[in-house]
Amino acid sequence: MPSQRRAAASAAAPAAARPTPRGQPDRVSAMRRAVAPVARDTVQDRIYAELGDALICGRLQPGQPLTIRDLAAAFDTSVMPVREALRRLIAEKALEGQPQRSVRVPAMTPERLADLRRTRLLVEGQAAELAAAHVDAALLARLAAADADYIAAAEAGDADAELLCNQRFHFTLYEASGSPTLLAIIRSLWLQSGPYLRHAVERHSAQTRARQPAARGSFHSRIVAALRKRDIAAVRRALEADLGWAFDLLDRRA
Repeated sequence: MPSQRRAAASAAAPAAARPTPRGQPDRVSAMRRAVAPVARDTVQDRIYAELGDALICGRLQPGQPLTIRDLAAAFDTSVMPVREALRRLIAEKALEGQPQRSVRVPAMTPERLADLRRTRLLVEGQAAELAAAHVDAALLARLAAADADYIAAAEAGDADAELLCNQRFHFTLYEASGSPTLLAIIRSLWLQSGPYLRHAVERHSAQTRARQPAARGSFHSRIVAALRKRDIAAVRRALEADLGWAFDLLDRRA
């Protein structure tokens, strides 16, 4: 009977706790040396991320229809991961479901723009205030680097790079808030706003290309200057001015 209990205990013990048989290599360790860990994201996650970047950067236009089969062909994958990624984006109000299994980017309307503007000022203003309470030299250096890249992209007339650098600047600031909940809400708002704001960037670039860095880059520099002074109210005012200029252009266009 004791021998049976010992055998049962041995069988129940974790594999890592059992001694390796003499002369037999540790197969797990050997395998880990031979191969690198794989990324944990799925095809659906990658499609979701790619579509998200396309929305934030405005590569998808307001009102543009999207079909599951076309997207699956473009991503060279089956329809299932595309369908699941689209469901996530519809839940975040970044896309709208349509008949015949298609979706579209929501159309630009004055009412939708006003709602997005109001909500972004509230949520992103709060994130900026929280970040201002935790500012340090490392954060200021990252923001300055992102702003320099943003200005260089604007001077080059590269709208994609400009929007990506702008996103990098803002999310560097918002991440310093220490609030994952706010970050998730802000990302959803950027997904919804991106197709519209691309119009503002291109319209502003065409009208004021000669003074582009002074006109737009000044918003970021004002945010950084207020952060250096630990002036929380000034940080929020500078952020609201930065967000407001694009919506002002769109208000006149819508």
